[in-house]
Amino acid sequence: MKKCVCYLLMGLLYPVSLLPLRVHYFFSDIFFFFVYHVFGYRKSTVYINLSRSFPDLKYGEIKALARKFYRHLADLTAETLWYVAATPSQLAKRVCLEQAEVLRAHYGQSRSVLLLGGHMGNWEYFLVTSVYADMGWGGYPKEKMAVVYKALENPVMDRFFLWVRQKHRFGGVVESNRIARFMARHRREPWVYAMVADQSPLPGARYCINFLNQNTLMMNGPEQLARSMNCAVGYYKMIKEKRGLYRITVQHICNHPDELPLGGITESYAKLLEANIYEQPEIWLWSHKRWKRDVKKEMKK
Repeated sequence: MKKCVCYLLMGLLYPVSLLPLRVHYFFSDIFFFFVYHVFGYRKSTVYINLSRSFPDLKYGEIKALARKFYRHLADLTAETLWYVAATPSQLAKRVCLEQAEVLRAHYGQSRSVLLLGGHMGNWEYFLVTSVYADMGWGGYPKEKMAVVYKALENPVMDRFFLWVRQKHRFGGVVESNRIARFMARHRREPWVYAMVADQSPLPGARYCINFLNQNTLMMNGPEQLARSMNCAVGYYKMIKEKRGLYRITVQHICNHPDELPLGGITESYAKLLEANIYEQPEIWLWSHKRWKRDVKKEMKK
């Protein structure tokens, strides 16, 4: 039944996705009006997250920033729908990739790299545009790039987005619960593993840092994976140049995990993500309930 619903969804959305991107942006403006002015989608969550993250901003400034975020959220929705039927050449024009050469030395040494990012800009574009970029990932062929994703709670939407990601046919799309086994199976080969790592962690997380002026629990998994597989680690910074155009810059975290103390990879990642957010705050996913659990209670368990 779920598969049938998913196929029906594909059949309905695919013809719409064929429309030019400028048409999608026209509907994005309409969507923004309803999401922001009519329904107020998660407005309380957005305002609370922004006010706690930027305590020095006045209410009017928080309101203006929230409005910019909802504008971006509407564009993100339109871009994701367009991306369903977009061609490789169209996608390659959406993102400019910079400093991927920092990875070249690792490829020359046949070492794998774990690239960590956040819900910045259009992370769905990143998943496939990097594959089609002219310069590549510092020598890594697209067949040696795997994207790690977290399964959505809605099984129909999860199947749909998995189909969209897989149709571009690069190295692999691996669910987060299976990535450790995937990396172990390919540990003798040089791979790039890309992962969005700013979600609220599952119960049991023990990395707590000050992030956006708040005590924040961070995911244990990325650092544990890097250490167990002896991967180099980097951060992919994403900036929105203008509507529909993004720039990714690869930033170094460590060549070998043992260069940093326990928790150092997570802390370095969080600092780079925080700087990315401060540079362009409206393109982070403020509607996510990132601080939904009490840190003190979690740390006592």
